[in-house]
Amino acid sequence: MRVLLLLIIFMGSLTGNAQNDSTYTNLDEALKAGLGVKVLILKKQKLTEFPVAIFQLKNLETLDLSKNKITEIPKEINTLIRLVSLNLSRNKIDSIPMELGDLIRLRKLKLHHNSFRFLPHSIGGLTALEYLNVEFTNLADVPIELKKCVKLTFFNMRHTYVDPETSKRIRKQLPDDCVKLFPPTCKCN
Repeated sequence: MRVLLLLIIFMGSLTGNAQNDSTYTNLDEALKAGLGVKVLILKKQKLTEFPVAIFQLKNLETLDLSKNKITEIPKEINTLIRLVSLNLSRNKIDSIPMELGDLIRLRKLKLHHNSFRFLPHSIGGLTALEYLNVEFTNLADVPIELKKCVKLTFFNMRHTYVDPETSKRIRKQLPDDCVKLFPPTCKCN
C-alpha cells in the first residue's frame, strides 16, 4: 500500500508542473487554464505582435515577453490590473502607451533595449513601481511625473541619449534611496 501511495505522489509530481505553480511558457496552455494563470513567460518566441489573447488572463501577475520583435504595446495593457512585473525588454517597441500608467500594482518594469523616445506622463500613476530599467533606448528625458513613483529603488537609464543637465534634473526627481544609473558624463576637454 505504501509503495502504491509513493508511486501516486511521484507520478503526480511529474505531470503537474505548470498547473500547480500557475506558471506557463505556452500561450495556448495558459489560455486553457484561464484565471489560474499568474505567470506567463513567452520570451524568445519570435513574436512580432503583442498577443492580444493575453488580455483574457485576468489574474496575470507576471508577464515576460522579452527577446521578441514586438513593435507596439496595445492600449488594452491596462486591463491586466493585477500585473506586478512586466518585462518587454529586447523588443522593437517604439512607443509606450499612456494606458501603461493605469497598472497601479506594477512594481517591476523592464523596457530596456527598445527604440522608444518618450515615457508617457502617466508613468506617475505607477505609484507601486520599485524597479524601472530603460537603458539602451532612445530615451532622452523622462516626464516630471516620475517623481510620483516614490517607492522606486532602482532606476537605470545608462546607454541613453540624456545630456548632463537633464540627467541632473532627473536625479533630483527620484527618491533619495533609489539606485540611479545614468550615462557617464563626458569629460572630453
